[in-house]
Amino acid sequence: MPDRRLLFRPAFLVLGLGLLAGCEQATGAAGSLAGSAAGSAASSAVAGAVAGPVGQVAAGAAGSAANAGTAQLTRMAAAAAQGAWGDVAQEPVAACNGAADKPCAEAQALRARACRRQAASAAAGQRAGYLDCAVTAGQAALAAGGANTPAERNTWREELLAAIYDRRSGQPRANICPDNDLLRAEADTLLRDSPGNSSARFYGGSARMMGVSVSCGAEDQRCSDLAEASRLLNPPQSDARWTQTAEGVQTLQRVVVGCPGA
Repeated sequence: MPDRRLLFRPAFLVLGLGLLAGCEQATGAAGSLAGSAAGSAASSAVAGAVAGPVGQVAAGAAGSAANAGTAQLTRMAAAAAQGAWGDVAQEPVAACNGAADKPCAEAQALRARACRRQAASAAAGQRAGYLDCAVTAGQAALAAGGANTPAERNTWREELLAAIYDRRSGQPRANICPDNDLLRAEADTLLRDSPGNSSARFYGGSARMMGVSVSCGAEDQRCSDLAEASRLLNPPQSDARWTQTAEGVQTLQRVVVGCPGA
């Protein structure tokens, strides 16, 4: 009887070769975001001035931290505008101050983008570190981006999905499940916040297909996961990775798992 894993291995190997190219978006908008962050910091300082001596001390400290964060964001945005992505990636962004620290969230999002860009051209020994940076900074941006618009947050989540996908592609088969589970969860969140989003559809379908392939989930959920993957990947798009993933889903349904009606 043929080894079912061998039947799927070609599709898996082809799929594993696909790496998402770095995002080439212009970064001029980051400068205007920095200006907005400066205004927020100033407002916080004014509010603290009427809170009494203790409040003034606390507000002064918070204002200093906010001003430092705004200055860092401005510096990072200027470096990105000049194409100095390596400098942006090396910026040590401090922990954000709560769920609505706009300057910090935007600095983390910019650093996440820079790290993923650097990973695309990094030597093999450095690539994993840059991808770890891209994932960690992307998660930090979303955690602190409560004051940002839904559109901004959705864009950051798309960047995070791309970074997780790239990092998963470099993992040994036996170690894929943690990143695959994270990819699925973030894709489902983006689908909830932006129904029909093509990035969420692709990454959600890919995570379900790969989860069945490497047995990340329950055995009795394999056919339902593959059916959902097939639904997410339709209608198809003109992307080689999309086509390879859809073919992988079909192979699993019909040959490896043997789902009814496939």
